[in-house]
Amino acid sequence: MLNYIWLALIVIGILVAVLGDWRDISTNKYHNGEEIETIIQFSILPTFPLTQSQIYPCTIIFSEELGITQRAELIVGSENSGALHIFVDDNTPPLWRAIHEAQKNEQYLFARVTLGSVQGQSVRCKMIFDPIKFVKLNKVTNDGIIKYAKIAVELAIGLIGIMALWLGIMKIAEQSGLIAKLASVLKPVTTRLFPDVPADHPAMGAMIMNISANMLGLANAATPLGLKAMEELNKLNKKVGTATDAMCTFLVINTSNVQLIPATVIAIRASAGASNPTDIIGPVIVATTVNTIVGVITVKLLGKLRIFRKQLEVEAQS
Repeated sequence: MLNYIWLALIVIGILVAVLGDWRDISTNKYHNGEEIETIIQFSILPTFPLTQSQIYPCTIIFSEELGITQRAELIVGSENSGALHIFVDDNTPPLWRAIHEAQKNEQYLFARVTLGSVQGQSVRCKMIFDPIKFVKLNKVTNDGIIKYAKIAVELAIGLIGIMALWLGIMKIAEQSGLIAKLASVLKPVTTRLFPDVPADHPAMGAMIMNISANMLGLANAATPLGLKAMEELNKLNKKVGTATDAMCTFLVINTSNVQLIPATVIAIRASAGASNPTDIIGPVIVATTVNTIVGVITVKLLGKLRIFRKQLEVEAQS
């Protein structure tokens, strides 16, 4: 069902983009093919005729009445034609910014220019931008669908290796009896947090490993263990598709887990040049501990509300 929803959203997005682009083309929003009267003003008077392939720093004046100017450089192609590299800044008109974004050139806005009469240090000319079409469709397909499809593939492939590694470690820990020992040590706590889960069930071991990984700041390792824990908890679920109390409690603990070693934040602070990147360990431990306690209390109180208990009873009877 979810796949059909995603497909419908993609189709709707493409249709909306096509309709928007069709409206832009019919109204000629980007003034495709239209010549813009412009004055090129040189800071240093060049020798005329201008040298071909030479780059001349200049300023273009596109509104003499308002005195609106734009820094640019002229690249001469022939005696009366060339190209303008217009550097976008706060003075750039919104339409020109939209054209610049559509051209996907971070350095400058490109325009072709036909040179006209010379007036002192200035040259009157006609400027024209390359045609801009299907801007919205390109954003939806290239910047949206294709970009995030690539990210999804990279994420999935990266997660496969991590899952294989840590699920293998978990299997070794399970076979060696390490998980059983951890479960027995933490039994007084886990039995209260997860009364519906048997102490020797694989779900308990996966949750313990996930919580341990999160406490050590190993978020990448905790992800596959969390997925494994949810998979095992679902095997105990009498109503598949509806989260159990154990699932909700585990999700809260996984999200607000106590952090003994906030490795990610320490790494970011170190890369930013912090003099002592580890000085946040104390505050982080206090904050995450309070966060976890509040989360667990909240989920337990909500689980006792009549509306949720009644819903569970109806589902159990059905």
